[in-house]
Amino acid sequence: MNHPLRVAFALGAIFFTGSFAVAQSDHARLTMAQEEIPLEAIVDRIREISGANILYRTPEGEEPLSKLMIERIQVDNVPWRKALDLAAELAGCVIEEGEMDILFVSRPPKISFQLQDQDIREVIDLIGKMSGANIVWAPEVSGTISLRLNEIPWRDALEVATKTLGYTVVEEARGILRVVDPLSLQAQMETHSYRLKYVRPPREWVPVMTSEFVMGGSQAPSGDVEKDFPLLAALRNVLSEGAKLDYVQSANTLLIRDTVQMHKRIGEIIKEIDIEPAQVFIDVKFVSTTNADLYDLGVDYGDNGIGISASGGQIPITFPFDIGNGGFEDSLIATESGNGPFVGAGNGGSTSIPDTVFGALSFTQVAATLRMMQRDTSTEVVQAPKLIALDGKAATIFVGETIRYAEAKTEQGQAGGLSLSVVEASSSPVEVGFQLLVVPHVVPGTDRLMLDVIPKETSLSGTGDSSLAPAGFDVFTIGASGLEGSIALPRKRSSTIVTSMILESGQTAVIGGLTTDTNVDSESRIPFLAAIPFLGELFKHESSTQERRSLIVFITPTILRSSEDSAALLQAELEERRRAVDGGLISLLEEDLGLSRNYVGKDE
Repeated sequence: MNHPLRVAFALGAIFFTGSFAVAQSDHARLTMAQEEIPLEAIVDRIREISGANILYRTPEGEEPLSKLMIERIQVDNVPWRKALDLAAELAGCVIEEGEMDILFVSRPPKISFQLQDQDIREVIDLIGKMSGANIVWAPEVSGTISLRLNEIPWRDALEVATKTLGYTVVEEARGILRVVDPLSLQAQMETHSYRLKYVRPPREWVPVMTSEFVMGGSQAPSGDVEKDFPLLAALRNVLSEGAKLDYVQSANTLLIRDTVQMHKRIGEIIKEIDIEPAQVFIDVKFVSTTNADLYDLGVDYGDNGIGISASGGQIPITFPFDIGNGGFEDSLIATESGNGPFVGAGNGGSTSIPDTVFGALSFTQVAATLRMMQRDTSTEVVQAPKLIALDGKAATIFVGETIRYAEAKTEQGQAGGLSLSVVEASSSPVEVGFQLLVVPHVVPGTDRLMLDVIPKETSLSGTGDSSLAPAGFDVFTIGASGLEGSIALPRKRSSTIVTSMILESGQTAVIGGLTTDTNVDSESRIPFLAAIPFLGELFKHESSTQERRSLIVFITPTILRSSEDSAALLQAELEERRRAVDGGLISLLEEDLGLSRNYVGKDE
């Protein structure tokens, strides 16, 4: 997150952008476009945004280097170190690296000459006289060289001339230069220590990252630092023959014994590798919406419609009995003597025979409901996970709950009967919620990111009886022959996106979208009756349901290069939360505070 700053000079206007930091920052960047600007203005700005120690080496008797003018310079979001080199080159200077990470702006003398088959010692002596440098060459330095140089800094000319014949230049204390054979340096090896800041072996503990998209899970270190820390093997391949490298893990420090020349190279390699990794703030919004429209009109007679039932009646008969002959059946069936169950109540001698019912036409089971209803339902579910990840490191976040459920087992007993048991399901528990897996990669030298993003949302969609099972479960009936039971199983609905992309820092992109439309139309009618004009509408029922489900995923990555970036991001998040509850929770708090103030005032 860059903060633009405008600085005006008498000679013109210059525009800078960069990340502010007190300590030296390798991530600070510079953007500028200017004509006729002093070198000092650019160096001062680079000091401010990077925290680097930059000094001037002005030759005695010459104009201060800080006052040199640059005719035109234009850079766009480049690292501060490259911008410094460019500014120095445009001013006719160079950047030299000293001890303790101090950088010097200097303007070494430039030389021009043309030589043919000249002794290397004479060439070295000529360069020393023209530059005023202190140069010593070893006895083994010999050979002839031809060269043509035009306005070249003397140090570059010396390096090129000696390297052409296989020799090397070693800088000693007080700026004395030695030209020697690299093989002679083997006996002059020195031991230097290099303490690493950010690069280190893997931790002894590893986070367990559970995801169906992570193959093999998190791998724990082997315990062998040589295998777990590939930087050691890479540096050993660079060292001179006979050099030695040791690693002190407790201090994260390298101890290297090698030549002075090789130490300089190793220092440059470590400086390029051991840099502070950028952090990436990732804001994802997972929006799921559902719109349902219901139209219900007409008279609903139910799923079975109008029913007509017919049943047979009963007719008393004598077969196989013989009534009136004195048998036992005379007491069961009515007789003329007044015996039997159907004897009239008012007349003991009269026989009462019930009416025979052969069938019945019944409408008691018909229920008709007049429905006239139109209903619109709209729901929105927003998941908004936020997390910070290191450049090149995988990060994941899961927000949800874990639900356990059972399964039924049927076993045959020793007696041959079946027994029903309920145990926890083999695939239990089920996780419901939102998970985000992301791996950010900051493109070096830019404010762009390559992202591998996998958002996944899982929910339960079952419609079972909530009195028998948790919401989102389906209830099933199992068993038979008096051993019936109910069991609840989850029905899951998930949405997953797996994608890779390139985004600018702070840019918002839509990484996925899905819209599903469902239309259901139904019509029921009573035959013949529904065809009657006007009156037939009482025997019709129409129903229409339209449902639209939409899923949209937004992502906004932001590179955090300094503590100021983190503070600005935190402030923005607080402002967003404050706006979200403005007029709600804040009003309540203000009312509570007001009541408290009134209460205190009364006490006073």
